[in-house]
Amino acid sequence: MPAPPRLALPLAVALGLASAPSAAAEPAAAPSLQQIQALRAERDWLGALALVERARAARPDDAELYRVRTLTLLDIGASYRAWTLYRARPELFDDAQARRLESARLARLIAWGGLYAESDEARAQETGLARQALDEYQGKRGAGERHADLRTRFDELVLLNRTERHAEAIAGYRALQAEGVEVPPYALARVAESLLAERHPDEAARLLERVSREYPEDWDARLLLAYAYSEGENFAAAEAHLEQLRAQEPPFLRAPGARLSHPNQRRYDVDSNLALLHLYGQDTAGAQAQLEAMAALGPNNAGLQAYVGEVYRARGWSERALERFRIASTLEPEHVGARLGQIGALLDLDRVDLARPLHDRLLATRPGNVQVRRMAEGWDSRVGWQWQFDAATGRSDGDASPFGSRDGEYRLAVQSPLLADRWRLTASTQDAWADYEDARVHDRRAGAGVSYAFDRLQAEAGVERALDDWASDDTGYYLTARWRLADAWSARAGWHALTPDASLQARRAGITADGLSVGVSWRPSDHALLDAGYRQLRYDDGNRRDAFTIDAERRFLTRPHLRVDGLAGLYASRGSDDDVPYFNPSRDASLRLGARLDHIAWRRYDRHLRQRVTVAAGPYRQEGYGSAWVPELRYEHEWKFGVGRVLQYGVSWSRPVYDGARERRLGFDLAFRWGE
Repeated sequence: MPAPPRLALPLAVALGLASAPSAAAEPAAAPSLQQIQALRAERDWLGALALVERARAARPDDAELYRVRTLTLLDIGASYRAWTLYRARPELFDDAQARRLESARLARLIAWGGLYAESDEARAQETGLARQALDEYQGKRGAGERHADLRTRFDELVLLNRTERHAEAIAGYRALQAEGVEVPPYALARVAESLLAERHPDEAARLLERVSREYPEDWDARLLLAYAYSEGENFAAAEAHLEQLRAQEPPFLRAPGARLSHPNQRRYDVDSNLALLHLYGQDTAGAQAQLEAMAALGPNNAGLQAYVGEVYRARGWSERALERFRIASTLEPEHVGARLGQIGALLDLDRVDLARPLHDRLLATRPGNVQVRRMAEGWDSRVGWQWQFDAATGRSDGDASPFGSRDGEYRLAVQSPLLADRWRLTASTQDAWADYEDARVHDRRAGAGVSYAFDRLQAEAGVERALDDWASDDTGYYLTARWRLADAWSARAGWHALTPDASLQARRAGITADGLSVGVSWRPSDHALLDAGYRQLRYDDGNRRDAFTIDAERRFLTRPHLRVDGLAGLYASRGSDDDVPYFNPSRDASLRLGARLDHIAWRRYDRHLRQRVTVAAGPYRQEGYGSAWVPELRYEHEWKFGVGRVLQYGVSWSRPVYDGARERRLGFDLAFRWGE
């Protein structure tokens, strides 16, 4: 910075006088090695280095000065420069000094590998150089020397973490533990990071708590502790920890006397992680509000744009999410979260053709990244084989039930892996049965077809063959389609000849039906749903049965492990013919109001146990028989055993009314799904 004009001349005169040689002054004597070593003994590295440079001006070829200069640079932290000087004249250094210089250089290379890189290729190059240097260094030493060199073993833990070889980092840490070696905090923080990557959050939290106490300068470790708490399902501890960090960090930093303040990066880290904690704790609306406000202040922040995309995707807005992820990738092309987000959103939108190149490149450039590995698992589950098994059984204690005294069904459906990023071959078999007074009626069938999903259109067509003697027509076919109008809106339609939705009472009389259905769904967010549908059953005895439904859901309570939704439903139907041998009210209608509690009883990453309780009641009216209230109760479990592997089962109880007669119905159902 130039001096003010009024001070420029006096300052120049003063500098000139200070630097001009005095006729009377004698040249200062070069510092001695004893003076230099005395300053080094006092750990005055800068003072010692200044004396070294003055002495070298007088004795440039002095070998001892060269050695002391190199070691002083090492002491001051210029480890790579010290190593280059050592490599130029290695004969001047004993074995202990050489080992110290080599290990310090390794530590610096490893640290460089953890810094921000311009690209994945640059990052791989940096860490590759560090790995090569470490291998060369260890290759020159015997097993005993390598084992005794704790500094290098600590640094190797850091390098293994940086290169995403987390299992090896943990194994190295376990070996040091077994030897009773105390791992320093800087390496312990990276071990904890590897433990999180390998899904050991509780142990990671214990290590990070120690690092936060002993090495508070490691800001990343302090933030990571909140993730360890949350991944261990302790959301209260995670929020309390982040709030404590937030209280210590003002939004802006101001130096005394400064005219402008500067944004505090640490405060941004805490605020953004608090918002993400809300997202992981199911509070998507709260996370959205916080992140959108932050993104409005920092629109050029790629990380924020990617976070907003994550929230939008969680709320069911895949098109809006994709837009944000693409903005983040434009701002920062190597942002892993933005690229992963694009893949997920494109899969949601059935654009596998656009997601596949991003998927392949990430696997090629970041195969060890934890998020990339999880994305690959989800990808395989999404585009690979799909199959589902459903079974249900029920019992009614009345004579008028259209389900008979006992009923049940099973269905097995299989889909091939995705073909040409759009098509799948399908096959299914099922059997529905019911016990009536005179017989057990079956609807057995098997079918094959093809499904198509691309962009806004999902469609499926197929042919089914009846495998029983209860119907005169033994061949059916179906065609269904769904069109995504926008993130919140979708419409559907379907036609099914020989539909399985027809009454088994009618099938007992040799009567089958074709089915037509249309509907529209509006899901403004993950907190609400409104669905309206119309279905017509065209029985081959001439009867037409029309049914209208409206179902609504609204979230009332959200907690990290609990959700409560309000439920409402309207139903109305009519039949064109009263004189038929199956339950066919000329007109009926019902109103259903209730609530569903969804509780996460246990969760560990991709595995969980959820339990749901649904309670509902409402009036049912049948023309000619008046109205009555119908209560319903259901309890179910959902076990998730991994990505795309879900088992659900539940029991239900209700008191329906048919032709004015109230009955008691108990039911049990089970479903297992493989694939997403």
